[in-house]
Amino acid sequence: MYSPIALFLTEAAHYRCLLLVHPEMCVLQKAASELEAKYGWPRLSIGKQLCAVLLSEPPSHRPRAAQRWMEDCLGQMAPGPVLCTEIDLLFDPPLKLDPLVLLRSTSKVTKIVVTWPGSYVGGVLVYAVPGHAHYRTFRQPEVLVLALDQSPGGSVHALS
Repeated sequence: MYSPIALFLTEAAHYRCLLLVHPEMCVLQKAASELEAKYGWPRLSIGKQLCAVLLSEPPSHRPRAAQRWMEDCLGQMAPGPVLCTEIDLLFDPPLKLDPLVLLRSTSKVTKIVVTWPGSYVGGVLVYAVPGHAHYRTFRQPEVLVLALDQSPGGSVHALS
C-alpha cells in the first residue's frame, strides 16, 4: 500500500499538487519540517517572499504581480516537489485571487506540497475557520488532499 507521499510522487494527475490540511499551524509546520528533512525538498514561504514583492507594486497591479511571481518563482524550482508554506497572503481580499486555482495552475509546471490551515471533510476543503476574515470553502478541489490527524496536538504519522 502506498503512503500519501508515495502516491503523490507517482501520481500522473493533471494537477500535481498535494495539500496537507490541518487547522493548527504548528502541526503544518512540523509536517513541512519532516518532509524537508526526509526528502530534502526546498521550502518556499509564500507569504514572506510574496509580501516583499508586492510592497514595490502599486495596489492596482498587485493581483497580477502575485500571479506572475508564483508562476516565475515556482517555475524556476521545477520539477519540484517544493514545500509551499505560509499561504495566508494569497487569501488577502484586495489581491482578488482564487488561491486554489493559482496553486493548481502553478502545479502544472512544478510539483508542490502546500500546508493548508483548515479542514477537509466530505469533499469540501475549508480555509481558516468560520468567522475568520479569510474563511473560504472549496467543493471538489481537484487536487490530492491529505487531512492530517485531527486528534489533540495533531500527528503527522500519516506522511510516511
